[in-house]
Amino acid sequence: MGHRHLALLVVCGCLLAGCGSAVLSTPPWSGSSAASSAATTAPPGPLTAIHALDASELRAAIEAQRAGGLAPLDVVTDAAIDGSRRTAPLSRECVPTGHCLVIGTLAGFGDPEGTVAIREQDQVLPPATDVADLWPPVALRLSGSGPIEFLGHVRLAGTSATWTVADALAATATAPDGQVVAVDGWLVGSGIPFSCGPAPLPGPPVPAPFGCHTSEFLTAEPVKPISGGGGSYEMGAVPGSVSVQEGAYAQFAPGPASDGMNDVPRRATYLLRMVVYNAVNCPGCRGWLMVGRLDAAPTAVAATPGEPVVRSADELAALLASNRSAWVGRAMVVDGQVLPGRASGCRASELCAIGTLVGTNERVEASAYTASMLYPDTDFPTNGVMALLVRGEGLEYFGYLGYNDSNGFTLPVASLADPMEMNHRPLIVFVVTGWLVDSGTLPLRCPAQGVPPPPDTPFGNCESAWLTADAVQPVTATASGISVVPPPGGIRVQAGAYTGYAPNPATEPDGIAHVPRRGTYLVRLVADPRPGADPAMGWQVVARLDP
Repeated sequence: MGHRHLALLVVCGCLLAGCGSAVLSTPPWSGSSAASSAATTAPPGPLTAIHALDASELRAAIEAQRAGGLAPLDVVTDAAIDGSRRTAPLSRECVPTGHCLVIGTLAGFGDPEGTVAIREQDQVLPPATDVADLWPPVALRLSGSGPIEFLGHVRLAGTSATWTVADALAATATAPDGQVVAVDGWLVGSGIPFSCGPAPLPGPPVPAPFGCHTSEFLTAEPVKPISGGGGSYEMGAVPGSVSVQEGAYAQFAPGPASDGMNDVPRRATYLLRMVVYNAVNCPGCRGWLMVGRLDAAPTAVAATPGEPVVRSADELAALLASNRSAWVGRAMVVDGQVLPGRASGCRASELCAIGTLVGTNERVEASAYTASMLYPDTDFPTNGVMALLVRGEGLEYFGYLGYNDSNGFTLPVASLADPMEMNHRPLIVFVVTGWLVDSGTLPLRCPAQGVPPPPDTPFGNCESAWLTADAVQPVTATASGISVVPPPGGIRVQAGAYTGYAPNPATEPDGIAHVPRRGTYLVRLVADPRPGADPAMGWQVVARLDP
């Protein structure tokens, strides 16, 4: 998930008393002369010391997170994790999405504020959780109301210093599996998609960071690895760098940005975890997985504007049981599963059943058009974070939410036109804040179509509604007549989007143009079922999220 972190990296002389033998006073991983000598190498700029939060500081940070309004926070703490105290339920909802498996409780804390879990992720090996691994110092991620995420046991360079890039590079061959280090360096990468190279040898899928020829690195100095132009680009070697997994830049770089060829280098203190893996298609693999970031100033950062509240099925059921009428007609974002997830009894003008929301008595239905886009294998679109509309009885399924590493579930308007987004399978939904504009009350003469498109879709012959980043007016009235000009940068949506979803729709004083209205909308990718349709995919506004 994308992060804008609250910083808890403070310059200090030594770690707080109470860390005891967990704090190393010698270079990490004795026995490696290369690592020992590298640990004394000066990093770029002044050596930064890490302050491990004690129990009272950690409690204050947890309370601030649970109060809401803060982005996820990565910390290092001297609090131990008691693996014998695993409070049910052992599987819980992560924040903002996914499932976490409970591994213990922070010493001196209770449930739920002190519950610690590991996030279950495809192609990502979990950190080691033996007793020694749960002893401080440990790295944690605090995320709102969800369980605390365990990132791994931390090894320090000396008593409290961050590692240099040279330290991490030298220790790659000897670092224990699952150990976390804090490295001061520049995160750099390619702003251009590169092929992952030849297919791996037969065998099980390899975990990150071994799944692709990497184009993202942690370096001692800001560099740009991509050179070229005119459609021809070359990836240059980055000497002295540490390779990290694909997607690390978008997920962890502060203020990620691209110059069109390279990602803009970003310096920070990053958390790396050693991954040791051995398989027939990845023998003796060792590498660094970026798992977090520690910032340099204790400043709170508000969560992404417009980011939806993701509720579990249980939370949704409780809301509807207490006062369903207050939620009828409103879009909800739910992390759950619909079973069996297959459409039945579909008719063109009626909703058809696709299953039941697991853990509730809520019947889930979809329009015939939506049901036509559900693939036979529906585990993906009906299992995970979904957009649903609350009805008087049951729920209507809109689609699954697409997750963007740098923006969570939100996308800027311009990204909706990106071919990488348009190439997804149908029913992907994003949250977009923008302006709805249309052709107003002006009647348009639309050419006849041999086979009409499905109703309320963006595939008609009249381009009469758009979603834009700025308040623009496509309708122009002059003495010579009235014209409608598609707004530059606008994304075409269905003709009825303005009247159906704009807040307080209204007509301009000229009696023709509609007043542009800004809102936070759920926009989903839909398919044109007609053979040979061009375009084959388009964006459809399906709901407006309330403030």
